[in-house]
Amino acid sequence: MTGVDMGAGAERKLVTAVRQALSQGPMPQEDLLVALRQAGVRTDSSGLYIACTTHGLADLRGHIWEPRGWAAPAVETGTAAPQPSPPAPAGNRRAAAEIRRLASSIGVPMDEPTPPVGPVPAAWPRIAEQATRALHEELRAVTDRRTLQDVPVSGGVVVAETTSRKLMRFEAEGDLGVSEGAQATLVVDGTPIDVEVVSVFGNVVTLSVPPGATVPEEAVLRCDLSWLLSSQSKRLRELTNGGPGFNAEAAALLTASRAAVPDDLPTVTAEHLNHGQRYAVQLALTPGVTWLWGPPGTGKTTTIGTLVAELCVRGLRVLLTAPTNAAVDIAVKSVLKEIPELAGGGLVRLGQPSDTDLVGRSDGHVLIDEIAAKRGEVLARRRVREGQEIRDLRLRLKALQRRHANLTDADQEERLTLERGLAEATATIRELDEALHQVRRQVCREAEVVAATSHQVVLRTLRELTFDVVILDEASMTTTALAMLVAGAGSGHTIVAGDFRQLPPVVVADTPAAQEWLLKSPFEKAAVDLAVGGRTTPGRLAALTEQYRMRSDINHVVSEAFYPESPLITGPKVSTRPRPSCADWADGELVLLDTSQLGARTARKQGMSSRYNLMHAQLIAGLVAGSGGDVASLGVISPFAAQAGLLESLLPEAEQVGWAASTVHRFQGGERDIVVYDTVDTGRGVRPLHRWFTEGEAGGTGARLLNVAASRARDHLVVVAALDQLHRQRTARDAVRRFFARLVERGRILTADEALHNASVTRRVTHDIIELLVADLADARSVDMWLPRAPLLGLKPLIPSLKLIAEQDVDTEPVTVWVEPDPDGYLSAEAMEARRGGVNIRPCTPILESSAVIDDVVWTSTGSLLGPDPGVVLRTRHAGFADAVRRAQRRRPGIAPGSGQLGDDCGRCARMLVRFEVGRRGLPTVGYGCMHCDSSSGRRSRPVTRDGVDLAGLRSF
Repeated sequence: MTGVDMGAGAERKLVTAVRQALSQGPMPQEDLLVALRQAGVRTDSSGLYIACTTHGLADLRGHIWEPRGWAAPAVETGTAAPQPSPPAPAGNRRAAAEIRRLASSIGVPMDEPTPPVGPVPAAWPRIAEQATRALHEELRAVTDRRTLQDVPVSGGVVVAETTSRKLMRFEAEGDLGVSEGAQATLVVDGTPIDVEVVSVFGNVVTLSVPPGATVPEEAVLRCDLSWLLSSQSKRLRELTNGGPGFNAEAAALLTASRAAVPDDLPTVTAEHLNHGQRYAVQLALTPGVTWLWGPPGTGKTTTIGTLVAELCVRGLRVLLTAPTNAAVDIAVKSVLKEIPELAGGGLVRLGQPSDTDLVGRSDGHVLIDEIAAKRGEVLARRRVREGQEIRDLRLRLKALQRRHANLTDADQEERLTLERGLAEATATIRELDEALHQVRRQVCREAEVVAATSHQVVLRTLRELTFDVVILDEASMTTTALAMLVAGAGSGHTIVAGDFRQLPPVVVADTPAAQEWLLKSPFEKAAVDLAVGGRTTPGRLAALTEQYRMRSDINHVVSEAFYPESPLITGPKVSTRPRPSCADWADGELVLLDTSQLGARTARKQGMSSRYNLMHAQLIAGLVAGSGGDVASLGVISPFAAQAGLLESLLPEAEQVGWAASTVHRFQGGERDIVVYDTVDTGRGVRPLHRWFTEGEAGGTGARLLNVAASRARDHLVVVAALDQLHRQRTARDAVRRFFARLVERGRILTADEALHNASVTRRVTHDIIELLVADLADARSVDMWLPRAPLLGLKPLIPSLKLIAEQDVDTEPVTVWVEPDPDGYLSAEAMEARRGGVNIRPCTPILESSAVIDDVVWTSTGSLLGPDPGVVLRTRHAGFADAVRRAQRRRPGIAPGSGQLGDDCGRCARMLVRFEVGRRGLPTVGYGCMHCDSSSGRRSRPVTRDGVDLAGLRSF
């Protein structure tokens, strides 16, 4: 059995067996195959390769499989001496000597002295072991879900270009679970291109690609979701007993907050800082761990910029990190604002920026690629020549290979010469790559400030480089395990900045170790949040309380709900600040668009994953379309990625840069004049409500999400929510309840009808529904309908139009009408008549949607759209939105046929086989079978299981 054709159960058994066999470390491929056979699992090298790469279990190095996250067991420091490398061939030695001379000529040493091992406190091995276990458990949870995923991307466009890299932006046609900084592969017409993920905003992904890559209209992004976890796990295991250039004492300090404030703080004369900001800088200038608590709009970034400037004046080298590229870019620009003379080498930004203003700066380069390209120009030019030489040699060898059966002695001699030249050129390339790597490290060693995303500290360029001061910005989104690795690059003088009332790290595993070391940021691990919640001040905490972003009413709601222990004060200039954006529907600082009476449905993307709400999106479409040119700055955000994708499709392509749509997670750190926050959940359709809304205690994920969403707004906050579901009685400690209570007290409540009063894109349909549907179907090219269980009285008049559309394209199925059968598998009489009339009818249960997408028109209803009581009906004409809805609702083929495909009949009772989208435990899954035969007799007309879930006995549907 190979990995290509095995079922889910066999695949899971193979994954378990591979993981068990590699639990003790790397293993030759033949030995691994033997171990698998002994475990009762039969596969070949191909199946093994597919399983290991798809699930991120291990990497093949030569003929050895090395498990992800594996490192040689840590040994006591100083007990193991490095083994000498075998002598290199003469050609390699000549190449190495030549490259060394070139590197030396530009002041770059090829031999680095090994830095000393930092102090290792007695508690560190235990701390490192526990954090490593947490990373291993998270890696296992991620690999169980398959770590290698292919996501189609389209609409490629170049947004920036340097001499060494090119930034391309694409729209993804699926969920991107990949992290920023992850390595990935862009497959263009079958050709793989190594890329790096720079940023992900909703469905838009920015990639760093080689400069010579062409811009494809369509491609596939192949993402490895476990790569960053694997790197962290491996590095932490290597450092269990300390290591060169790593200060384990500095790392361990992040797990406690008991240090006292020094008696004498240095003087800081920055006039642009308020009292709280100035105190934060003073405290952070003293050795030890400083906790900088910066709620939204309180000037944390300005404070950090000033702090870095003060540290540089004192001659200290600074490592500045944050979890995302966007956060790093914001910090870098703040530092350059304070000390612009750092541009040109004093400040070095590793990785690919999401802010293109940092690319090719005229006042001095800050990107390491640009600085290193200039510093190592002689090496780079030589590498280009050697690369061309290799290509020429391979072409000449290929010409000989085409006539290999008739080679003369002279040809054989030429072949030997070409192979020798190819080997020498390849060896030179390796040496040049190593030299260029050393150039990058030398640039970092010479810089006063090195800025990078947190995970880059684990990677090769920064490994074992040391700094006087380490700053972790947006630390609330950084796991404690990674934060310790970052802090270990310093001397113990560490500043942990962020807001523990905003978003926590994203973690998959739910084990105790993962919750302790990964879900908790350093703030929680050191119990800073508990101390604040108990209204006690941790020793070295600097809390910023004066905010300059939100208008007073917005600030009041945010402060009352999420910062009761340390209320936020609105700066005096906020009330007199001009309002550059205005809209009729955002005529107050706080607006609640209450959809309680609408009865909008919540569904799952492609029936399985993230939640979305079409009616909410349609209402927002009406608002956005009516904004006109008066809205210079607009953010439309949602906690769910699927809804963020729909909202993004509503923004005009030619609109100003100030408009954006994204998930709340991706919008942390951003701000807009007007923010529209779509809660999505209504308690109708997908049930129950997401725990973000039912578990709203202070410090919980739900409260943090709501806090981030609301605090992005400068002048106007519009919340779209079914208030009857989200504002139920809760305990007084519930921050979500407090937020909605204050919102109702101070805000204007807007109904759905009022929101659509002047809307042109979306309107409510109250009569002539069938006539309008028939008109939309005229000349339509494609139709997708989702009809919950009901007598489909309105389907019959549509059959002639649907049949005409289906007959237009004999090669595909342009019409798919999904209907929900009764509990015995019978379809309504109207559905059967439509099927006999040539319409592609597909049974599915349960159907949470009630909608139709007809070319560029989207219909939704609260009841069954074609039933006797469709309820509230909305109609939106918007090409981009309609396309996004199709992608969200499209069912992919697999166990069951998908959208645009014909269904099958049961071989026994002749009823149509049904696509099941929920298992016995109510969890999303996919099955395919006969509701009558499979549930009444236990027999199966065809396989109806997925992931080990038996779908027989689904009569309750």
